[in-house]
Amino acid sequence: MKQKIRIWLRNFFGFSRTESNGFIILLLLMAGILSMPFISKTVYSYYKKPLQTKTDRLKLTSLLAELEDNIEIDKENKEERQYKYFDLNKSNATHFVNSGFPQYLAERIIKYRKKVKPFESKEELLKIYGIDSAFYQKVYPYIKISQLLEKSNSKASKENHKITEVKKVKPLKKETNSSKISPFDINKADSAQLQKIYGIGPAYSKRILKYRDYLGGFHSLNQLKEVYGLKKETLDSLKNYVFLGEELKLRKLKVNHLNADSLVQHPYISYKEANLIVNYRNQHGNYKSVKDISAIKILDSSWVKKTSPYLSFD
Repeated sequence: MKQKIRIWLRNFFGFSRTESNGFIILLLLMAGILSMPFISKTVYSYYKKPLQTKTDRLKLTSLLAELEDNIEIDKENKEERQYKYFDLNKSNATHFVNSGFPQYLAERIIKYRKKVKPFESKEELLKIYGIDSAFYQKVYPYIKISQLLEKSNSKASKENHKITEVKKVKPLKKETNSSKISPFDINKADSAQLQKIYGIGPAYSKRILKYRDYLGGFHSLNQLKEVYGLKKETLDSLKNYVFLGEELKLRKLKVNHLNADSLVQHPYISYKEANLIVNYRNQHGNYKSVKDISAIKILDSSWVKKTSPYLSFD
């Protein structure tokens, strides 16, 4: 075949033997160059890794959570406010803003004072929606209440003495706000309830609710440790005021119907574990109970125990 091509080239183009060989080599090189894109695409698609693994998802979730928290914190603390003295019963909205309050909180204080009643104690400021204990600690030394000062000269002198010596005023104990909180079900809580607990602001409350929805509900309070960035003291404070309802309504995964891509959406299940569950089901039939899941020897018993509340065998 090669010889026939050479003869044809020599007769058609008048090439010598050497020129015919060179022409054939040139054609082969051109064919190789033209086929390279198709070969590289095939090789890449064969060796490329999955676009998303459990590790990648967890890292991405952590980075997004941290980014969202930083945005929230930047919004809340664009610059450190300079607090000034103010009277809860006499100051207007402009005065409150100049004293370090956001505009929306200043308006809420005015509405509360007009529609409900005048303030009789500093602690009543905590009744205003949006004022958490951390902010209250900062403004506490600067609060004046005209009604209290008018009751007696002795009380007025003591109050004025406290105001002139702001640095010596002891901040309100952390438990003051928390002690008035009624315990609530963590699986039914909303952002407003969570923010009443000392140490939990908009960022942490959003993160707790997001992880609860990601799990499908909490079946143990110890799962709160898994919430990204939650400090031990905040966690201890949270556990004091939340509980789990008698009837847990968790969102469960139907292991006899879902494929690996659906199972891996749960934070406790990796691609490896999801594929093991599906492959074992295909070989041995549907699962009847957790014992059937435990029969997969590769799966760790602690993992099975942790994940089983979220599995349904219907």
